[in-house]
Amino acid sequence: MKKTTSITLGIICALFVLGACTANNKDESKGSTETSMMSKKEESTEQTSKSSDKTQEQSIFTALLVEDGKKNETVDQSIRLVLNEVEAVKDPEEILNMMKNDGVILNVSTEQLAAGLTEADLRAGDKIQFTLVGLPAMTMSIPPQVAGNSVIKVEKIQ
Repeated sequence: MKKTTSITLGIICALFVLGACTANNKDESKGSTETSMMSKKEESTEQTSKSSDKTQEQSIFTALLVEDGKKNETVDQSIRLVLNEVEAVKDPEEILNMMKNDGVILNVSTEQLAAGLTEADLRAGDKIQFTLVGLPAMTMSIPPQVAGNSVIKVEKIQ
């Protein structure tokens, strides 16, 4: 009888210890996961703040219009500007090489045109200056196309 009682008591103690250890491991992994998630979140925030600092830098280019500016037949009715002979005025992201050989197409809204400038004023042969966000969204097509939300301003140079 003593032997059975001590074995039963030993099994109960072993189960209690194993249960406590298992619960502790779950808590450790949860804490580890939370720490890992916090680190990733902080890292992501840090990368975002670095990239937002970078996007504050603007790129400025000059180019010649290859054809008259015309409205796209899309919902937003953006204006399509086909440019060639692109030259950099300020190019912190060094993106000129993507536009230099084959030119670039800008899709802009009327709000992005300089004050008083309209679609009708943009004629083939005109020299324009355009300002882009630091690292613009650009297609990999030939010639590349710059999304309208990456264009800050388009001006005509006399």
